[in-house]
Amino acid sequence: MAQRVASALGFLGSDRLRWPLSLLLGVLLWAASLPPYGIGILAVLAFVPLLYSLPGVPMLQVLSKGWLAGTLWEFSTLWWLIPTLVRYGNMAEPLALLLVLGMCGVLGLYMAGFLGTMALLVKRRGDWAIVLAPFAWVLWEWLRGVLLSGFPWWGPGYALSLYPAFLQGTRLFGILGLSFLALLGSTAIALYLRDRRGTLAQVVVPAALLLFVIAYLAGAWWNDHPVEPKPTVPVGYLQPQIPQNHKWDPQFSGMILKRTLDLSMAFQHYGLKLLVWPESSTPFEWDTDSAYRRAVAKVAADIGSPILVGSVLSSADGYQNGAVLVMPDGKEAGRYAKTHLVPFGEYVPLRQWLFFARPIVDEVGEFAPGHSLQPLSLPEGKVGVTICYEGIFPSLVRREVLNGAQLLVNMTNDAWYRGTPGPAQDFLIQRVRAVENDRYLIRSANGGVSGVVTPRGQLQAATPKGQPASFWGLVEFRSTRTLWDRLGNAWLLLPLLVVLFFARPSRANQPGARLSP
Repeated sequence: MAQRVASALGFLGSDRLRWPLSLLLGVLLWAASLPPYGIGILAVLAFVPLLYSLPGVPMLQVLSKGWLAGTLWEFSTLWWLIPTLVRYGNMAEPLALLLVLGMCGVLGLYMAGFLGTMALLVKRRGDWAIVLAPFAWVLWEWLRGVLLSGFPWWGPGYALSLYPAFLQGTRLFGILGLSFLALLGSTAIALYLRDRRGTLAQVVVPAALLLFVIAYLAGAWWNDHPVEPKPTVPVGYLQPQIPQNHKWDPQFSGMILKRTLDLSMAFQHYGLKLLVWPESSTPFEWDTDSAYRRAVAKVAADIGSPILVGSVLSSADGYQNGAVLVMPDGKEAGRYAKTHLVPFGEYVPLRQWLFFARPIVDEVGEFAPGHSLQPLSLPEGKVGVTICYEGIFPSLVRREVLNGAQLLVNMTNDAWYRGTPGPAQDFLIQRVRAVENDRYLIRSANGGVSGVVTPRGQLQAATPKGQPASFWGLVEFRSTRTLWDRLGNAWLLLPLLVVLFFARPSRANQPGARLSP
C-alpha cells in the first residue's frame, strides 16, 4: 500500500517539478480541509507532500516557492475578505484582491520560515530530520500569532478541532498542542512513504499512531463525561440580523434600536441573569446619547436582567469598540474596551503608506484600543469579554481567565462577511477558547452563529442563520483551571530547544544518514 502511494506521488514529475507540485498539492488539500468543506483530516495530509519532497531541494527554492505556496495557503483561508472590502470599503475588486494578496504574502513568510527551518535541519542532520517538523511548525505558528500584532487565524490544530474528541486535548496544551499532533501525523506518513522499512520509520510511525489513538480515545471519553456541576444559570443572547449596509445609515437607526429592544423584551419573564447584545449593537454612541442609555436601562428594568451592550464608547484616546454592563436598576456596573483591534477594520497600520485601505475603516470609524482585560462583575460571578477578532488570540482569553473570569462572552458583528465561510471559521475558533479554558461561552453575533458553547465545545441552543432571533441557554460560572490555563505556551520551550540543538552545525560536517527517496 505504501509503495503504491509513494509511486502515486511520482505524478509530481521530475525532480525539477516535484517540489512546486508538492506545494500545490498541499495547498489544495489544505483548502479542502477548511469550512465550508470541513474535512479536517486533510489538513494532516496537506503537509505530507511537502515533507516527502523536501530533502534535496536547494534552500533558495525552498524559501521562494515555499513563500509562494504559503501565500496561496493563506489565500485559500482568507479569500472571503475580498467581497467585504468591495461591499463595505467601496474598493474596486482589483484593489481589494491586491490588498488581500499583500496580507497573505506577509503571512506566507511564516510557511517559508517553517520550510526553510526544515531544509536547514535536513542539511545539517540528514533526511531523518523531517521528524522534527512538529517542533518547527509550532514555533512558526506561535510567531504568526504574535509578530506584527499577530494573526493566528486557523491552522492545522483548528482543523483537528473539528473532531470533538481531538478538541478536548486543547485543555492540556492549547491549540498549538493540536497543531503539534497534526504535524506529527503528517511526519509519520511522509516518513513511512519514504522509508517504511527503516529503523526510524518503524519507531516513529507506531509511536505517532499510538499517540493519535490515545488522544482520540481520551478525548472521546472526556467529551462524553458530563460537565459538573450542571448548568443552572439562565442567560440570553440576541441575533438582530441587521444588514451591514444599514448598520450605520441614520435612516435605519430607529428600526435597528426598535428591533434590538423588541428582541430583548421577549425575555421579560425568563429570570435571566445576563442578556448579551452583539458587537456595536446599535448605531448610537453610549457616552453622549442619554436617550439611548435610558432606553437600554428601561428594558433592563422591564426584563429584570443585566444587559451587556456592545456599543461605541468615548475615552480620552478617542472612540472605542466596547461593551457596557447595565444592571436592572439602570446603573452601569462596568465596561470593557476592545484591546486588540482589527488591522484594516478598526485602524490602518502604516497608514502613510497604506492610505488606500482607509475606506473600510472610515465605514465604521477608527478606534482606539482599550488597556484592561479585567472581567466584569455580576452577583453570580465574573465575566470575561472578547469582541469579535479578539477571541482568536488564545493567550488573551487565558489572561482574562487568570484575572478571574468564570464565564466567557464573545460578541461580534459578522454581517460583514455574510455569505462567506468567515463566520463559520470564526465560530469554530471561538469554540476552542471555551474548551481550552473549561468555561461556558456565550456567543452573540449580529448575523450568526450565536449560541452557548459548553466547556466540551458543544453548541447549546444555536440560533437559526439569517433570521432575527433571541435565544436563551443555561451556563455555570466556573473556577476550574486547565493545564493550558496554568502553563499557557510555556511548553514551547521544549520545541525551541530541540530545534536549536539540531540546527547547530555538525562538527563532522556530515549530512548524516539519508533515507531513500
